[in-house]
Amino acid sequence: MRIDKDSIYKTFQEICRQVPIVILGSGPSCAAGIPGMETLAECLLEKLVNNSSDKWKAISDNLRKNVDLETSLNKTPPDEKLIKEVIRIVGGFIYEKDKDVRERYLNGQMKIPVEQLINYYRSEILTIITPNYDCIVEYCCDELKIHCNTGFTGYFRKTLNFEKAERETEYVDKTVIVRGKRRRIEKTTPHVELFKVHGSIDWYDFNNSTVSDIFLIESGKYEDKRLIIIPGDRKYFEAFHEPYRELIQKADNAIRSGRSFLMIGYGFNDDHIQEILVKRLKEDEKPGIIITKKLSEKAKELLSGCPNLWGIIQKNSSTVIRNKDTEYEIRDIELWRIDEFVRDVLGG
Repeated sequence: MRIDKDSIYKTFQEICRQVPIVILGSGPSCAAGIPGMETLAECLLEKLVNNSSDKWKAISDNLRKNVDLETSLNKTPPDEKLIKEVIRIVGGFIYEKDKDVRERYLNGQMKIPVEQLINYYRSEILTIITPNYDCIVEYCCDELKIHCNTGFTGYFRKTLNFEKAERETEYVDKTVIVRGKRRRIEKTTPHVELFKVHGSIDWYDFNNSTVSDIFLIESGKYEDKRLIIIPGDRKYFEAFHEPYRELIQKADNAIRSGRSFLMIGYGFNDDHIQEILVKRLKEDEKPGIIITKKLSEKAKELLSGCPNLWGIIQKNSSTVIRNKDTEYEIRDIELWRIDEFVRDVLGG
């Protein structure tokens, strides 16, 4: 295939025309002001400075040596007491940052770049899979007046019930008479199907139920009950327990049926949720695009072995497009920004 700007854009447009399964990594959240792993590590060092447990001493020693948070937690797996402390601190810290983003965004004081992508697919059913705890996708859907199905139903205290939540996206389009009997023709309203496979800052294990409740956050009494999976190998253990097991199964099913894939700011560091994705890209040779400022080593390895996978990477104020061992630079345009990609490539 001839590699030039026009042919590249045409390929990207065809991939996106198939309504790709979107894998949303930490990149879009960081761009919106949500802290990444490095900032979370600094927060833990500050908040747990008086923690004298042997486990935390070993973990903090590694963090001070600039070992990343996930690796530090893998080297010294925390006990249950320390896990609750980490959940309390990490969840609370991200919630405060997320709350600030929510207020500024919904008041028109800032933009969330992924909004452009969600708006582009507003007439479709768009599946987004993310390991992020924040709620930027939900805020974008609210602002755009697009229904977002996270699997929860209810009003003030929402309860996780995928079956009921999916029924709420259906409506009766018309009724017809077939052999003397009235039948309803049902359709599904366009919406975002959001699978938050590592939990969310507004989810809690409360009275043996998985609930989403802003009042539990504001009370400050249940921070160790927040349902988020902390970094490290523990996420593989948690994947076998509810609500994560059901979430991951549904995400896996979506990936199995996906015709194309769009991975945004994702580093391919979650083996338990990307095994099927890698198979679809590598063995099934399904088309996909990785959009990121910088490729992780796993992403580089994947690109070299997938003929229909493309990488879009930052190079100063320009963009580098990669396909296997071929590179093509487009000067003075930042396609690695998802809003710029939607505007310039898709015309949205």
